[in-house]
Amino acid sequence: MGIDVISLIIFAFCIVLFIWDKLPMATTAILGCALMVIFKVCDFKTAFGQFSSSTVILTIGVMVIGAAISESGLAAAIGNWIVKISKGSEVKLIIGTYLVSAAMSAFLTNSAVLAIFIPIIMGLALANKEIKSKNLIMPIAFGCVIGGASTLVGSTQQMTAQGLLEDSGARMFKTFDFTPVGGIIVLLGLFYCLIIGRKRGERIWGNRPEEEYELKPNESNYSKTKMIIMALIFVATVVFYITEWLPIAVTSTSAAVLCIIFGCIDQKKAIVSVNWNIVGRLAGCLGLAKALDASGGTKIIADTFANVVGTNLSPFILFAILVLLVLVVSEFMSNSTAILIVLPIVLAIAPELGLNPYTFALGITLASGVCVSCPLASSTLGISMSCGYKFNDYFKYGFFMDVLSYVTILVLVPLFYGLTM
Repeated sequence: MGIDVISLIIFAFCIVLFIWDKLPMATTAILGCALMVIFKVCDFKTAFGQFSSSTVILTIGVMVIGAAISESGLAAAIGNWIVKISKGSEVKLIIGTYLVSAAMSAFLTNSAVLAIFIPIIMGLALANKEIKSKNLIMPIAFGCVIGGASTLVGSTQQMTAQGLLEDSGARMFKTFDFTPVGGIIVLLGLFYCLIIGRKRGERIWGNRPEEEYELKPNESNYSKTKMIIMALIFVATVVFYITEWLPIAVTSTSAAVLCIIFGCIDQKKAIVSVNWNIVGRLAGCLGLAKALDASGGTKIIADTFANVVGTNLSPFILFAILVLLVLVVSEFMSNSTAILIVLPIVLAIAPELGLNPYTFALGITLASGVCVSCPLASSTLGISMSCGYKFNDYFKYGFFMDVLSYVTILVLVPLFYGLTM
């Protein structure tokens, strides 16, 4: 049995474990890398070298910056400011919280942004009976998810795709390459939540009582000086992301270190704030993909896929099928897993079929990141269930938003970037 076949067996085994979901994804991914080395599919550096990749380092830096924004009190101050200027208007609250959550999630961990807003909104709903928390939390969760998909640093699925592009030698994403299409989906999401979502929400959960929520007193005496310093660090980070005066991984880690140096967060809390499960999953998945490619397993998958779909299928039809496949699969499993399954195939067959791998990668990655009609699609939506939503509420509320996102990606990504070389 050749190493290419062995690599496929190990890869399939890991996919089954990912879907079964009885082990943490990081554990499964790292186990897969270890098996690749044990069965001599590849050497140690190939399987585990991705733990020091720029993509992984960038992810760690982004997490620390997000934690520092919360720890310094800047995030809470922004949330309270939105509540203040809304003056009790539910429509104004939806607009303000949605847009701010989307903007923050474009650079910070999505679930952390939602966690910042939940106590603010729940407290407001308890104080003002005219405000229903469920009418606000769902749009905020949508804003976090879709906003997180609109920049390279917003969510881990973009990082996974970036790592695969880096290994394949294809054109890599820049920080705001997702923003033209992702930004349009963000705005469509806002109109959806206001025009369609509010009415649907009233029908879905309108008569349910408010969830009991224990509000803890705010005992933190935030320093205005630290908030100002944190704001300056964040603005400078975004400027460096845009200009790329430094590699974005260097910008991210430098900003994280500055947060610690200036006391916006202490080192211990910075280390604890990093979601090491996500880091391990990302690095392990990239290592699996690298080992699969080095052994020839990716070529077998790509050749099989090409034989099934044929070489006469139009690029647009192929793009439509792959984007739909990833969007549907990402509703029920990790979007990074969906990308790990589909994107290496695309990168392998693109040269032979004359496809633009960058465009396909961008469309597939966006599709995996904007799913909102199932709480299994992301940890952010899963967290929002604590506010009293039922499992099928997400499908009833968000299905048409998924359709709208799919059509938008299908139309705009090929229009902006072109499907063929």
